[in-house]
Amino acid sequence: MDRQSLWAVMGLCLAVSTAEAQDARPPDPADAVEMIELMLGRVPSRHDTPLAAMHGLADLYGRSHEQAQSGSAGLWLLLGDIALRSVDAGLTQSYAADVLPLYREQPDTILSVLSDAPWLATSTCHHLSAYFGSEDRPEDDRAPFVEAEASRITKALPEPVAAACLDTLSTPQ
Repeated sequence: MDRQSLWAVMGLCLAVSTAEAQDARPPDPADAVEMIELMLGRVPSRHDTPLAAMHGLADLYGRSHEQAQSGSAGLWLLLGDIALRSVDAGLTQSYAADVLPLYREQPDTILSVLSDAPWLATSTCHHLSAYFGSEDRPEDDRAPFVEAEASRITKALPEPVAAACLDTLSTPQ
């Protein structure tokens, strides 16, 4: 990848990061390239084999989740979008298990990213919805969550994005 393409990739990844995360470690350029290659459906070039790429994806997930926990959720939400589009069941299940606890800790951070990058709301709301009723997580918790968060989501997101998100949250995945 040439230098100009690398800067474009970094710009895309940085565009989904928030101003709230000023103290967070900046993303690794190699992670940004890997995420773009994943979005394109390619095996990431920094890994020699598909097995290495699978392990690398687990590492990328861990690093971006740690960044999200420290207040910089943009790249992790982008990875959630990639997970949904990739139909990687393991990645999607991991993401669905982790997204609601993070949302509960940092709802304003998550919604700020979605407000700045509303195209990520579809996948993020899907993963939030998938949390309920999956594995040992009760479906009965869905309605109270939607009721408690509807006002916050409606205030934070553009009207059509908020409406679609709330509809997704209300529907078992």
